[in-house]
Amino acid sequence: MMKNNILLLSIIWLIVVNAAGLLAVNRLNLKADDAYSWISAERYNQHKSWNIINIHSRWDSNWYINLIENGYERKADDTLSNLVFLPLYPLLVKIISMFSLGNIAFAGWIVSSIFLVLSCMLMAKMIREFHKESDPLFSVFLLLIFPTAFFLNAVYTESLFLFLSLGAFYFTFKKKYFLAGIIGFLASLTRVTGILIFLPLVVQVLINEGINLQGLKKSLPLLLIPTGLLLFFAYHWVFFGDPLLFFKIENAWGRSFTFNKDHFVFLSNASLSNFYLDIIYSIFSLGVSLYLLKIKKYPYAIYMASTILVAFATGTLMSIGRYILILFPIYILGGSIKSEILKYSWIIVSAMLMAMNTYLFVNWYWAG
Repeated sequence: MMKNNILLLSIIWLIVVNAAGLLAVNRLNLKADDAYSWISAERYNQHKSWNIINIHSRWDSNWYINLIENGYERKADDTLSNLVFLPLYPLLVKIISMFSLGNIAFAGWIVSSIFLVLSCMLMAKMIREFHKESDPLFSVFLLLIFPTAFFLNAVYTESLFLFLSLGAFYFTFKKKYFLAGIIGFLASLTRVTGILIFLPLVVQVLINEGINLQGLKKSLPLLLIPTGLLLFFAYHWVFFGDPLLFFKIENAWGRSFTFNKDHFVFLSNASLSNFYLDIIYSIFSLGVSLYLLKIKKYPYAIYMASTILVAFATGTLMSIGRYILILFPIYILGGSIKSEILKYSWIIVSAMLMAMNTYLFVNWYWAG
């Protein structure tokens, strides 16, 4: 019964959120986004359309599509290029596009939607087996109404990475460490932050097996996790002559591990609003991390804190709302809440922000 409810809830979400997005594209009369100076009104223009496929392809989606069509390309001056996008998600989309008449955006939507449903099912399964204090259905519900949840079915890596990170933790809990290592390897070929799964999983192995030499030996298969990202850097070295090329291109994207003052220039009410929201997301996620540490959920606390701090270290808060979307310990913790007032407050705030971000995203406004 629970499996059927989770599946039904995720399917209902896909129908409702996409219907809302399609209506938003055709109902609102919007001008060009003035949140940031680099957003070009000519390039990111709003237009009415009943094409439900296209509303899933915005912002970084175009870079994934470019990667699928042209492969990895390096520009002479190392400015913006697709070299910072890891290969697993575009590879899966390319395979599915063979069955979607070559429509890459449609294939991306299919891949993301499939892994969204699988993520919901797996998270519920993990909660039933290892977090009996939490309500699986409510935890999944909190995921589906998270402020940036629309990205879970957009042409982005969020749902794939969520599924893989859940799988890596799940099989570590099950003491199937080789499987956890393989899945973690795939996660680190999906997003650069996949490597951050390694340390919390090692900690979980030591919790399972004891803090001793035997425990460390059993954690050795988890070394597969950083291998995925290292192979990506090795690819840059072999084909482009620079193993650190990823970081050079990230600098062109405004993520250089130094303070990016350009992202803190408030040119409009929109940019100031984004900043306030980024602050709220940051405080919320750090608060959850600290609470997980307090209740001794050390692997979860390490995973969340390292992801958040790496995002902060890039010198900007931009996109923090999307980066924390895939931090599933948030929803497991939320599923354990007993206070009715706190539950309904969370629902109200999150659902309103999700609606706003969905309408922004489908209309080419910055939403993370």
